[in-house]
Amino acid sequence: MSLVIAAVSGCALCNIELAFLVDSSTKTDPNAWTQMLNYVRNVVAGYTISATCVRAAVIRYSDRADASIQLNSYTSVNPLVQAIGQIQFLGGGSNLATALDLLRTQVFASNVVRSNAVRIAVIVTDQLQSSSQITTAANSVKQQGITIVGVAITGPRRVDVNFFGGIVSDRNCLIQVNSYDRLIADARDPVVRQCACRTFEPPPVTTTTTTTPAPISQRKYERLLSSVFSDLLHRVRGILRELST
Repeated sequence: MSLVIAAVSGCALCNIELAFLVDSSTKTDPNAWTQMLNYVRNVVAGYTISATCVRAAVIRYSDRADASIQLNSYTSVNPLVQAIGQIQFLGGGSNLATALDLLRTQVFASNVVRSNAVRIAVIVTDQLQSSSQITTAANSVKQQGITIVGVAITGPRRVDVNFFGGIVSDRNCLIQVNSYDRLIADARDPVVRQCACRTFEPPPVTTTTTTTPAPISQRKYERLLSSVFSDLLHRVRGILRELST
């Protein structure tokens, strides 16, 4: 499958871990899957793919999900682009929650990602309906500091855009296209040049402040000691008077 790059512009940043979650559920358009993969290939071609700059993974999902390409599978763009084009279509229902859980627990696992890299997940779907299971999975992903970007193909009228806007990290990074053949023209540059081109920001360091009581002055200490001694002497005298009667 040949690849025609839609634009020469790209993301100049490094230290990015990218994951594409591509909806491989049953399509009404026979060319849909090929066009969705071509879109991902064009997006990937806009980065400097290497072990020390940008790494990319691809998760395909329908009723189930699998990591067709892992972050460490390819260290240069040409073999990666070729491999994306060879990912087979699944068919069946669409279960984004399964893909999000796979992303969080395996593809972006702490022992896989680089500690100084920003993590970005790009969801490409033509079928998404409101689901508490998906909301929970998306929140778990975002709580780990992963940015979620959305690309919705709205032509088949199977995407709940309002719901999709609630699970992405930034509603401005929910890109909508009317048809599969508009993916590259309308949704490539917003992802490559903006939504999935970010610098790493280390999490804030929380510090615990311990308050040390102010020291008591010598004069105040002497007054306190005198008061305690006077009270004690008064009590002793009282006891002695009771004993003498």
